Amino acid sequence: MPNIAVTIAFKSKYPKAAFVRWNQIDVFKWQVNFSLKGNDFSALFNSDGSWLETVTLLSFDHTPKQVQQSFKVKYGSEGLQQIQHVKTPNRDIFEIQWSNGVFVWKLLYDISGKIVGKLIV
Repeated sequence: MPNIAVTIAFKSKYPKAAFVRWNQIDVFKWQVNFSLKGNDFSALFNSDGSWLETVTLLSFDHTPKQVQQSFKVKYGSEGLQQIQHVKTPNRDIFEIQWSNGVFVWKLLYDISGKIVGKLIV
């Protein structure tokens, strides 16, 4: 179990979380997997209780319309594998894993639908 600062920070941020499972990532980081409103989440906290990020899987229909449109224009609808919403204290990123049949790409979009990163996985 994490220290009291991490536990309090988590309960404060996600008071209605269910099925909570903790993993210590390293000396200074804790990962917590949990369910909330029927969705599965994974969050990271520093050992001082600072929230670092929360990740959840999304369906294409639940991504922002701007992200959907930007992806469809550039990549069509084939090859879509997975979408993760990564929320940090400073930004929201939508990571779309997509395959062109040769490579698997991770396409990073901001909330406005602009590509902010692209890499081969």
